[in-house]
Amino acid sequence: MKNIHSVTDKALYDALNQKQITLNEIQDLFLERGTIISKKTPRKDLARNYSRMTHDYYEHQKIATLLGGQSRTEKNTCVRVESCVDKKDIIEAAEKLKNQITAQDDYCKIIVDGARVLINIRYLSTNYGKSDFKQAINKEALIEIEPIDNGYSIRRPDNENLQDYEELLLGHISSIQKDKVDDSNLDLKLNEISLSHNNSADVRTLFFDKLIRTLDGYELEDVTDAYVYHPKPETIEAEEGNTETGVHVSRASLKGEGVLKSDELSDLYDRGFYIWENKVEGQGKIGRSRYF
Repeated sequence: MKNIHSVTDKALYDALNQKQITLNEIQDLFLERGTIISKKTPRKDLARNYSRMTHDYYEHQKIATLLGGQSRTEKNTCVRVESCVDKKDIIEAAEKLKNQITAQDDYCKIIVDGARVLINIRYLSTNYGKSDFKQAINKEALIEIEPIDNGYSIRRPDNENLQDYEELLLGHISSIQKDKVDDSNLDLKLNEISLSHNNSADVRTLFFDKLIRTLDGYELEDVTDAYVYHPKPETIEAEEGNTETGVHVSRASLKGEGVLKSDELSDLYDRGFYIWENKVEGQGKIGRSRYF
């Protein structure tokens, strides 16, 4: 066992008062202990009585699963390896990654689907900024590796755990390539679109504006939804020049017709907001459709 952790009575009480856990599920928890409860009993009373009991690891895991079972679908990100790489080298690198993952008691399976190589991973994601029962969540993810005109594309969920796995995979691919050509200075040529190095709201908005207007195979008709973001500055200045604390709007969304041309969106631009997601209606090769 790599980590030993026991939640407090207060954390258990708070967890059972969450709406994610239904009364039927609380009833099952008591029934496993040989206790029959009435659904008319207030939830707080049930949580208070249950939290006073002794609990083991498996009960904690069950409650954590009930709380963490409704995780949001994560966005994907993609990097292109624009180097001469063989499929067998990709598989060899994937096998090395699998060995590292399974050594940490996580699950990993490699699937060869035609020209594609898929890496299925089940891992434990930790976030110690959350409540005790949400600090560790079991997740499942897929790394998709498929050939393109000048190399391979690697697609994965956009989170820190999968970023680490991707870096390990790319490191293995690079090492295999260096060994083949006997050149320790050989580097993989990677192509990745990233705005992380540019904090300009105007540049980020311009990127999305050009993207939706120049998508291959689509003709822009309308933007129906626009989601904008404004990162919190170190200090917040009031209009009179005085520094305030605790007042900052970081996200906003606009829905309707012609949102991209609206005065409301222009006002948000002037305040330092930038677009990070759109819902667009356009005419594609297979007819009219909505895309993001």
